[in-house]
Amino acid sequence: MPASTATAEQLRDAAGRLVDALAAHEDPEYRLAVLKRLSRRLGEDGYPMFLRLLAVVAESDGDDARHLLADTVAVALRRADLPGGALSSWGATGLPDVTGMSAGALSGQFFGASPRRMLGPVEYLLVWHLQRTQRTALGADTFRRQLALLVDLLNRSPEARRLYPQKLAADDQNELEGAYTRATRARMAAIAAAWQAGRSPDEVAQAALDAAHADHPPGWVVRDL
Repeated sequence: MPASTATAEQLRDAAGRLVDALAAHEDPEYRLAVLKRLSRRLGEDGYPMFLRLLAVVAESDGDDARHLLADTVAVALRRADLPGGALSSWGATGLPDVTGMSAGALSGQFFGASPRRMLGPVEYLLVWHLQRTQRTALGADTFRRQLALLVDLLNRSPEARRLYPQKLAADDQNELEGAYTRATRARMAAIAAAWQAGRSPDEVAQAALDAAHADHPPGWVVRDL
């Protein structure tokens, strides 16, 4: 079911089942496998649902659940293996070699399809909000709220709180070709700096919006998560 049509009760039930599945195993590596399996089963179009489930846990009263999920993400950060979602890149890295290809092989996808990158939860929110992708752009208020919830959740694990902003800072300096625009990288750096400085989740999210950036081009349609 799409994240936008799931009811609050359905989201709570799904988040509860996720936490129960993680808690049923002591092995951190197995817990990460459970989290990644959920992300894969939801599919490319279902990654917003994955983000919504993280937000439901973040808003819950279950401290143990929040710590458990944050610790599982910390394992993923150590392994550089975050459960990710795919968004189309802002620019292609190049066209394939057409030597010997027939005209019939040049389909619409050859010219029109953009390469897609797998992105972790924070990076996904950022690219979804700022860049042209296969999705309708994410509105600023929803972006700020979801990012603050995600940072609050990850702060439950000291290791995740340390490693995630380090990853963002490294990504800003070592740009994956075609993945991030200049505006996105400016926001990424702002998130990393505020997070590493120990600012509150709301302040981290606001720092992302306050960073110098290019506004959405006129005519963009934005939506909620």
